[in-house]
Amino acid sequence: MRALRGFFLCFFALAVVSCGGGGTPPTTQTESNAGRNPAQTQGRTIALPQSAGRHAMDSNGVLQDGGFESGGYTYWQQCGSVNASIGTWRPHTGKYSQKDGNVSTPEVNGYSGLCQQIKVPSGGKISFWVYQGTNETSTTYAFQEADLLDSSGSVLDNLYTTAATTGAWVQKTYDISAYAGQTVWLYFGVYGDGYTSGYIYQYVDDVAWSSATPSPSATPSPTPKPSATPSPTPKPSATPTATPTPSGGPTPIATPANGGGNSTGSCGTSCGVQRWHIKTLGDAYVNTINWTPQSMTVDQLRAAPVPANYDQYNDTTRYAPWETESVTVRATLVGWKIETDHDYHIVIADLNHPSDTMIIEPPDPTCSSACDGGFANYFQAVRTKLTNCFGQPPTSFTNFSSGIVVDVTGVPEFDALHGQTGVAPNGIELHPVLNVNFVSGTTCQ
Repeated sequence: MRALRGFFLCFFALAVVSCGGGGTPPTTQTESNAGRNPAQTQGRTIALPQSAGRHAMDSNGVLQDGGFESGGYTYWQQCGSVNASIGTWRPHTGKYSQKDGNVSTPEVNGYSGLCQQIKVPSGGKISFWVYQGTNETSTTYAFQEADLLDSSGSVLDNLYTTAATTGAWVQKTYDISAYAGQTVWLYFGVYGDGYTSGYIYQYVDDVAWSSATPSPSATPSPTPKPSATPSPTPKPSATPTATPTPSGGPTPIATPANGGGNSTGSCGTSCGVQRWHIKTLGDAYVNTINWTPQSMTVDQLRAAPVPANYDQYNDTTRYAPWETESVTVRATLVGWKIETDHDYHIVIADLNHPSDTMIIEPPDPTCSSACDGGFANYFQAVRTKLTNCFGQPPTSFTNFSSGIVVDVTGVPEFDALHGQTGVAPNGIELHPVLNVNFVSGTTCQ
């Protein structure tokens, strides 16, 4: 699976870059920095929109379209010498976000950003989210930034200047109450010197006035656990059939002795990469999961909507409600194989619609994150039960005997689509699997 995912990531990055979106850019520079001119970070002036093309500020100077959901430039305008964008590539929430710079080489040559004229309220604190990436090692030649500009475009207040790769959305909050009553331009952008082996970019979303204490450091924000059980409408069938109830009903999963999650990566070998902490329950927010499994069908899981702000590279946040629930599914076993990341890749099918399939995977408990996240014994018990019944999984996908029905318990996870055998159309998997019980079609226990 790791080899396939590597190919997919490469393909995805190329595809998205070609249309101006976010991918995973190269991480090394291959040319010398000799001859590059250091960037000026003090006493700077950033080109504002031409006066004839400026939009009139709201009469109260209120910040407008902080989520960029207009999808255009009614409120936010181009500032600098290189156009920035508003698009759907990587929103924090909603459909749109701002994108500055290039996610791949070459680096932008000049200032790339958007700005909006505002009047700072009394006690004003500005809050926003950023997702940043670069292969620059300092702000010497290129940087990401947020500024307050005066009517000439000169920098009044530099909120931050970074050359950062966050790997996730990060919230920043700054107190700008010193400018209360003043009309200023709020600017988000990047600067680059056109370096052919460099790249730098920044996404911005959900800009708002805030009363929160300034906290420009990176702090993951998990989605709150839902109070209600998710209940999407399953695909209708010609003959309505009652939802199967797993044998004995769902059994609450015991909380691991060490509390689970917060893997230190201090044990085991490196196996998986993409969303690996989520897939092994080694993430910091595993305690938001409801450990009393909900009875679901394969079709119900396949109908789950992909989160609007889904990021296939996000290894720190769970997407509620699906990734914060444990579920038990009664289904038919289709086939299996072992992956290069040591996972057992197992395909199950809906009882009433055999062509509707999805993937379930119990990780290798000897892998990093899996071995110290507190759930290794669950992973091992599932794998042992399967190998005792079917032997070791093959290296190429092989079908099981027909008619084997199982109850499978696990935690849903949205995985990237890359042509996996049996994958659900929305990419949802039970990853990890925490328990399996044989219902019929085999003498296995």
